Amino acid sequence: MNRSIIIPAAFFLVLSLHAQNNSWLINTTDGKTDPSTAVANDFIKNLRGNMQLVLCRYDGNRLLEKNIFSDNMLKMPSSRWKSNISIVTDPEDKDAIEFSVSFKITKGSEKSAGVAVAFDFDDWSLHNYVFAPAVLYGGNRFKIEQVGYPPYIYNADNHPLDMPVTTTNILHLNKDGSSAKVEMLTGNCATPMMAYYNPDNQRAFILITDQDTRFGNSGMFVEENISINQAAFVVSAPGVREQRYAMCGREESDDVSADWTEGDEVSLRFRIYNTAVKDIPGFFEKIFDVRKSLSGENEYRNITPYSAVAGMILKLHDGGKWYEDDKYAYTCEDPTSESCFSHLQLGWGGSPFFTLPMVIMPNPERVRKAAKTFDQIVSLQAPTGLFYGIFMKGQIFGDNFKQNADRPFIAMTRRTADILYVGIQQIEILQKQGYGSVVKSSWDSSLRKAADALVNVWNRYGQFGQTINVETGEMEVNGSTAGVAGVGALGLASEYFKDPHYLEVAKKACRYYYERDFKKGYAGGGAAEIIQSPDSETPWDMAESAMGLFEMTGEKEWLEIAKNAVYTLSTWTVSYDYRFPADCDMGRSNCNATGSIFASSQNNHSAPGLYILSGDFMLKLYRATGDHRFSEFYKDLAHNTIQYVNTSTNPTIRKRS
Repeated sequence: MNRSIIIPAAFFLVLSLHAQNNSWLINTTDGKTDPSTAVANDFIKNLRGNMQLVLCRYDGNRLLEKNIFSDNMLKMPSSRWKSNISIVTDPEDKDAIEFSVSFKITKGSEKSAGVAVAFDFDDWSLHNYVFAPAVLYGGNRFKIEQVGYPPYIYNADNHPLDMPVTTTNILHLNKDGSSAKVEMLTGNCATPMMAYYNPDNQRAFILITDQDTRFGNSGMFVEENISINQAAFVVSAPGVREQRYAMCGREESDDVSADWTEGDEVSLRFRIYNTAVKDIPGFFEKIFDVRKSLSGENEYRNITPYSAVAGMILKLHDGGKWYEDDKYAYTCEDPTSESCFSHLQLGWGGSPFFTLPMVIMPNPERVRKAAKTFDQIVSLQAPTGLFYGIFMKGQIFGDNFKQNADRPFIAMTRRTADILYVGIQQIEILQKQGYGSVVKSSWDSSLRKAADALVNVWNRYGQFGQTINVETGEMEVNGSTAGVAGVGALGLASEYFKDPHYLEVAKKACRYYYERDFKKGYAGGGAAEIIQSPDSETPWDMAESAMGLFEMTGEKEWLEIAKNAVYTLSTWTVSYDYRFPADCDMGRSNCNATGSIFASSQNNHSAPGLYILSGDFMLKLYRATGDHRFSEFYKDLAHNTIQYVNTSTNPTIRKRS
């Protein structure tokens, strides 16, 4: 007998109400206006925006209900609340206003609660470029691959030659604009900022807030639903996420709300912009200009001289980076490790980058080790001219993680580019240092084969791709911006080998990656273990490459591309001195975070330095333009790195008091 299941309409009503309560989207079209938020609302009126002050009630870490302040007041069954908005206008910047919002419970008590300032937008478009520094680039509306760390796209059906940008399950909005929510804390971002650019009216909204309140880091939320043409940008205190980002996925957050009693108070501070920008590069330049506008200028810690640190680096390389047996010899990360990733990585995270300090400050033993290492690298070149990825004690490994021993012929194309670029530099340094006699003709031959191999890849695929079969030259995973490292490599090869064809391909490739990726607000895939997530490596590789082309040709086109790459890189660079917990090593050491760099939207952490580059492209850019913004940015990067070096006068690990 067929039986129908009758579900009461009330059930769907309950589900609907729960969904609405759990959402930050607030109806902004009910015709009501709040006098207390009139100035801010008038400021973003042409964006169809509306600011509302919210009392949030939680069930654990789940948003239970939102209560909207009206005329600076809110009456709850068990409490009374008062808000106050203090606005400061900048007569020199009509595109910005700065204000503080205070919330105070004047009577009664409220458990499991928090406050928030919500900026709601109607007539929302899927074309809007949604941004949060080091997290969201175009809302991360990419194809999502549900894989764990370290990720790789193993199924060939998921990486056709015309594949879309594909990432792990990083924080993201949906490609189709369906209901989605991104939950962050201020510490997830290089600057506590959320923004969007509307290409239809060429205007941008930028919101900057402080890192924390007395509750700790604030919450930052972006939510949208194209079906109702709405979006919300929310800052909350305390920051309570239902789920937190965990590498390549989500997990239940341990964020907690607050219990309030009479007299409790908290304030949130903002600087918001409503500004005209003509395109994505213009948007990133605006971000570059305003990222410190609320936090102000940072202070530098001049703890240890650069010369002293250079000596320490050399001592480390002299004593702890060398592997040698009766068959093999190379400089690597950790010769005592049984992990292949700590042995001879070619290019990217290994040598010949590792040997550069030894040839910059040479002695006979350092030069011997550098030469032996390069001999080892040259021996790991496939007949195609492309290089394998990883080598350990006679065994080759690929860049495909779970398959890296079974399919060791899969490697990042950029490894070949890195070897070509740094290999030429290393040879030239050895010659200038008086050690030209150790340079072998086989090195030049190998590097020329590498340059030809990159040209062959370009001619075959119209890009350099991401990972490739080095034995056949067939593309494994295409797309991303990882191949931009090949631009600088071929540019330098054209000069070294006096072959203009290499320069021709370098120029074409630079334009290609700029037009296809950077001008659309995407740059990613530079690291081996992020698939194609937005990252900081591709902007600095582009800046390095473009400045190289400018130095070789004097053509202003490359200078403009380098500028935009640096603007993009700045979005990954911490712009303020993060307040660390007092009981952690960073807090006890009084480290300043300004100038540290987030790795990628997947690996959501910041670290000192550009990993494999010096960053002197910014010094060159400053000299070419006279623009002090670039020298100041370079200063932030350079001063950040030294303070983490452990010395007797700067112990980086301090005992707990």
